Amino acid sequence: MTLSARHTVSALVAAVLVLLALPATASGHALAQSSVPADGATLQSSPPSVTITFGENPDPALSRITVIDTSGRSWTAGPTVPVAGSQLELQVPLRRLPRGVYTVTWETVSAVDGHHAAGAFAFGVGVSPGAGAVKPSTVYGAAPPSGPAVISRLLLYAGLVAVLGCVVLGATVPASSRRSLSRVVATGSGLAFVGTIGVVAAQINGAGVSLSSAWSSSLGRALLARSIPAGLLVTVAAVLLASPRRWRSLSAAAGLLALAAMLVDVLFSHAAAENPTLLNELAQWVHIAAVGVWIGGLVALLAVMVGASSDLRTHAARRLSTLAGAGLVVVAATGVFRAVIEVQTWQSLVTTAFGALVLLKVGLVLILAGLGALNRFGNLPRMPALVHRLRRTVTAEVLVAVGALTVASALVNVSPPYASAPASAAVVQPVVVTGSDFGTTVKVRLTVSPGTAGIDDFTLNVDDYDSGSPVDASQVTLTFSLPNQTVVGTSSLSLRRAAPGVYSGRGGNLAIDGAWTVDALIERGLNSVEVPLQVTPRSVAPVVTRVVFAGEPTLYNIHLPQGAIVQVYIDPDRTGPVEFHMTFLDRRNQEVPITSAAATQARASGSPLNLSLRRLDDIGHFVADATVTRGSNRFDMIAATASGDVISTYIELAPAT
Repeated sequence: MTLSARHTVSALVAAVLVLLALPATASGHALAQSSVPADGATLQSSPPSVTITFGENPDPALSRITVIDTSGRSWTAGPTVPVAGSQLELQVPLRRLPRGVYTVTWETVSAVDGHHAAGAFAFGVGVSPGAGAVKPSTVYGAAPPSGPAVISRLLLYAGLVAVLGCVVLGATVPASSRRSLSRVVATGSGLAFVGTIGVVAAQINGAGVSLSSAWSSSLGRALLARSIPAGLLVTVAAVLLASPRRWRSLSAAAGLLALAAMLVDVLFSHAAAENPTLLNELAQWVHIAAVGVWIGGLVALLAVMVGASSDLRTHAARRLSTLAGAGLVVVAATGVFRAVIEVQTWQSLVTTAFGALVLLKVGLVLILAGLGALNRFGNLPRMPALVHRLRRTVTAEVLVAVGALTVASALVNVSPPYASAPASAAVVQPVVVTGSDFGTTVKVRLTVSPGTAGIDDFTLNVDDYDSGSPVDASQVTLTFSLPNQTVVGTSSLSLRRAAPGVYSGRGGNLAIDGAWTVDALIERGLNSVEVPLQVTPRSVAPVVTRVVFAGEPTLYNIHLPQGAIVQVYIDPDRTGPVEFHMTFLDRRNQEVPITSAAATQARASGSPLNLSLRRLDDIGHFVADATVTRGSNRFDMIAATASGDVISTYIELAPAT
């Protein structure tokens, strides 16, 4: 197999371009993604427990959740346990909480990669948490990689890479050169064994547990799984060093054990927590193996060149050049695939520590590729005359490769960007509609952002129909109506002049989903015109969190894009006649003064049923009689605030029978 310069360079350029064009939309370390109660929530009564969902499977034996009040007193009623049917959730029971502010602290050890993480948040019972939460002294999130953890991983990687490279190159060179390769295999096996012990020791130390406690946890299983191939590899390497004539069988065994150790490392890494799991694990394994063929082959070449004849040096260098070219392409392709999975966005690539390490690794790989190209196309054609320059270049490649392996060792100990926080909502493109008046004197372009039901920004561009020049008006007003919808009346929004021919405003006039008629009135004295438009806001499913109380109705919090919350519950929490409650809250969990509100209940056939609302207070709490049936029951809500905004949302409830 021979790779031309053009093909090699093309593959590298394509790989780098793909990496630099990461998609702008979308798990190492068990970091919290959501919780019940939610961070900053204000509850009306005591919750029975605290449940946290993590981005990676936490080890229940090494993880804990505590709940304390402002005096530091613990209110947990039992140990932290996994939630049945969900490997990502942990839960701790609580004693009945009196009115006050409570701080939740959590610590986890990932059952996948053994990394330690911690965090904290606050909620209130009867009061807003505000600034009353206890400020723990622990550093939260995923801790930065420690020196011992990075060094241990470097020893592991360097040892396995050297072993695999010697085995592969040794299969293509004469037997006379294999004695030196046997010594490198033995040294690499020893480094890998020491690195294996160091990796698990660093994880046990980071988790703050004793060795005896670790044995009964995921860390103990990782130690056992890692130690078996590493121990066997050391044994085989020792036998190979003592019996170099048995190179063929013993080197094959060493190569297979090195691949097995690489696979075990992958199974306890970030790749094992990312979907699709099997594909990510395979790509990571192939990536490390290709590094072994390429970089490990360089180490093997230096060993072969010591004391070898000119012909043997040339032969080994040419063999490695071909193998390294193939390995480089595989490393680039699998590296780009894994980077896209872990980094996900261009912004994360340039704004996070993980992304910075990825860019540094890419830079080092490009340097290695350049040095490899110098050898292949500059030094090799003039061998053996340039053997000394070849050796210097290969030595430089090995030194740069050590740097790249160090960066890789840090990467596996750093949380990927996607695991650091819950995934953010996808960017919603604005809704844009165009039209003209019946006399074709002006044409308009209305941009509605974000274009969803609720509060939007409206921008109206008004141009002369024939010339396209901006049209100035003394007043521009948008009038909104929703045909065949009795709950929502007509509303208007006055736009202000932002630029010549450009008028803008903000309002909640597109209160609910549906096909709205929007009339744009452009006042210019006798030349005033009206342009009819049709605007259909995009439907976006609301984010709903649920709080379950023992013996009480389930409370649903509907989180709106503008930060407001609508709290909903039905009493009793079952099918049949119920009272439907809804309360409108701001981002600080305070009731929002509501001037008018309406609610409808969807029916299997016919138009929605208008519910007769009653106020339970003078602010924002309403109740209505309703009848819920088996399965899903949809309720649509809309309210006008005292400040003139419109809040609109819906929820689908499926109560117990």
